[in-house]
Amino acid sequence: MESIGSTSERIGSIVEPALEAEGYILVDLEFRREGRAWILRLFIDKPEGGITLEDCQKASILLSPLLDVEDVIEGRYYMEVSSPGINRRIRKKADFERFAGTKVKIQLRSPIDGRKKITGIIEGVEGDKVFIRNENAGASKLSRVPLAVIARANLQIM
Repeated sequence: MESIGSTSERIGSIVEPALEAEGYILVDLEFRREGRAWILRLFIDKPEGGITLEDCQKASILLSPLLDVEDVIEGRYYMEVSSPGINRRIRKKADFERFAGTKVKIQLRSPIDGRKKITGIIEGVEGDKVFIRNENAGASKLSRVPLAVIARANLQIM
């Protein structure tokens, strides 16, 4: 049987182009077992922001038959399509570029300056590094964070 990670990657490779063709961005996806059921959660956005219930329904109607035809997921599962929310997860270099000037909370795979968590303002991106004005380093310090060491990053709007 395929691993959950490779199944998620295959799902992403199928749904991302279909969503982009309709003007949506695939922000994140989760495929996991919850109780006895498998759940596929797709979090979508628009370049200008603001996902409505109608957008979620439209994406669901678009993707459901596509996933059935591609037959990526073995057995039964439930699909949920929703907005990423105000404190959305960011993963890609383009996300960090898009949200420059916004507060972010980052968990690292390995420490930078002795810390595995950084909270601060995204100052920009250069190459494979994100520049964060680090609030939890005492005096406001600029941290250079390689994208490869970021385990998880979420916007901190509220």
